[in-house]
Amino acid sequence: PSKAFIDRARTLLPDEVGQEKLELLDEGFGDWTRSQFFHFVKANAKYGRDDIASIAADMDMPEEQVAPYSRAFWKYGPTELKDEWERFVTMIEKGEKKLEKQKKNAVMLKKFVSSFENPRHEMVFANKGTTYFALEQDRALLCAVDTEGYGNWESVRESIRHDNKLKFQHSVQGMTTAMMAKRADYRIRQVERELEAREKALKNQRPANVVAAQKALDAIKAMEKYEVDARTKELQGEEPPPMDSLDADARQVLEERQKERDQCVRRLREIEGQVSRCYLLAEETRQGIYRGDQYVNFSNINLKGGTTFTTAGGEFTFEVLPELESGEIEARLSKPLLKIPACGQCENCIDKGDIRKLCVRRMEERKRLIIAETKKALKAQGKPTTNIKPGMISTSSAAVSNANGSSNNGNAGNAKKRKSEFDLPPAKKSKSSWDGRKAPRMIKTANGLKPRVTSQGNKRMSIPDHAFPDFCRRIGPYGTHKRMELITAFAEEHPTTSVRQVTLKLGEITVKEPPACLDMTGVKPRAFTFYLAPRYYKYLPAEERPKDWEKYAKEDEIRWEKVKEEERLKKAASKKDKNSSGGDSESEVGESASNVSPSIGEEQDDTEDERDEVEPVAKKLKVES
Repeated sequence: PSKAFIDRARTLLPDEVGQEKLELLDEGFGDWTRSQFFHFVKANAKYGRDDIASIAADMDMPEEQVAPYSRAFWKYGPTELKDEWERFVTMIEKGEKKLEKQKKNAVMLKKFVSSFENPRHEMVFANKGTTYFALEQDRALLCAVDTEGYGNWESVRESIRHDNKLKFQHSVQGMTTAMMAKRADYRIRQVERELEAREKALKNQRPANVVAAQKALDAIKAMEKYEVDARTKELQGEEPPPMDSLDADARQVLEERQKERDQCVRRLREIEGQVSRCYLLAEETRQGIYRGDQYVNFSNINLKGGTTFTTAGGEFTFEVLPELESGEIEARLSKPLLKIPACGQCENCIDKGDIRKLCVRRMEERKRLIIAETKKALKAQGKPTTNIKPGMISTSSAAVSNANGSSNNGNAGNAKKRKSEFDLPPAKKSKSSWDGRKAPRMIKTANGLKPRVTSQGNKRMSIPDHAFPDFCRRIGPYGTHKRMELITAFAEEHPTTSVRQVTLKLGEITVKEPPACLDMTGVKPRAFTFYLAPRYYKYLPAEERPKDWEKYAKEDEIRWEKVKEEERLKKAASKKDKNSSGGDSESEVGESASNVSPSIGEEQDDTEDERDEVEPVAKKLKVES
């Protein structure tokens, strides 16, 4: 017969025998395969023989098909499977024992955790265990196991990883599920012994042991509470509370912990002082590059010790405050800075990222205190305290030569040939002796005349990004009527910035009319006052910003974008007209170009020295004479 006939008839036996065969196949689950049978056995070992719903879900089959198969398996298995029955039963019973252990551990852990009102903060153990796991880590682990269920180690691991209190404890974050299961089993065995000890103590009525255990628990709680209070007070710049309320054992443990912590804090302060010194040396190296030193020493910028440094060519020497290097200044400034309350409004306070920075208010006070420490050191050495740099005893002073006029440094001969742009020219020269070199421009400051850097080649001397917020704070929301004094003072404090670029930036970020967000009640406006545009209020300290300044800053930003777009369109139209009238003479082009005034918003790349270089030599002679 054909295959189609066999599939349709399902048997080739006579009708009576064939019908009996079909009935037996229907009773014996003939549509179940061998792979489904082994899957059923493994599911029984995993969930237990009575959990039919979980077995059916694991096999992805309806419960109505699995339930009768399970009844038939346990009824006819011993007689029908004979040789393999013992192996299957052993496998299932082993899994059921494991499930029973999990249930027992879960019930016992639930009972132990529920004995504490706040287990995450109050749970304690009679045995501290190993030194690789802190009490806080064991608390978090057992609470996660109690919540997610014993055996659900992947869920426990995710719960531990997302715990905010364990976010920076990398030993816990890197634990595998096997490590967590092993640690949880260790603690649960201890919990079992503790529960048995409690029940035995209550049964035998041993109040002395109960009192001793309670005393130990109270001592642990008191020690933990003291650590929390001490940490809170230290973060507020206060002294930690005394240990009088603790017993002798707890006091000894805390003193050992304090010694270990002091060593870490001392080393961190040394590293912080070394990093501060590296910043100072980096700034001095950058100034050397701006001066045009032939040799620039980058090897000084490291975390190695030392306070006195000399440039590679021997032209300049500078000394860093020794107490800044050793971390003593940071230790003295720590408490005064922490006593200052954080503003809660600056970017450093609002930012809740992984790397937290000190509040802007505290940073400003830290800079002021370091300046005071520097002045104190300078006065002790009899040195002037004007124009100092925080943390620097002496900055960029020329190296001392011997009596014969030769420098102690071997490169002194070359150092004499290298002319710094800060060196002053001779007092006066006649026209006949003029050597063609230009005298540096001088600027009048509070300390007298000083040479001013007006050119760095092709580098535009604009205001750097780190100094721009300070420039905005000098102007302030209510503006300034001392325009040139502000520009000159800022250019003096930032020698890498030209007066011209500061003037251009001032015209760009200021307006002549007071913004609408300013409260001008009782304020008499002057004739020529330059007010800071609202779009730059974000660079001001939080206490100086006007009310609802964000709305006005957004409107001002939109207005400024429109102005820039109009200027761009005008420039494009002017360029198009210029290209269309290519037949015009050069004189007409020059005349039209001279009548166009530069826009404040456009970038100006030329500097004063670059314009002076194109002047005739005769004009230079006339000016110097």
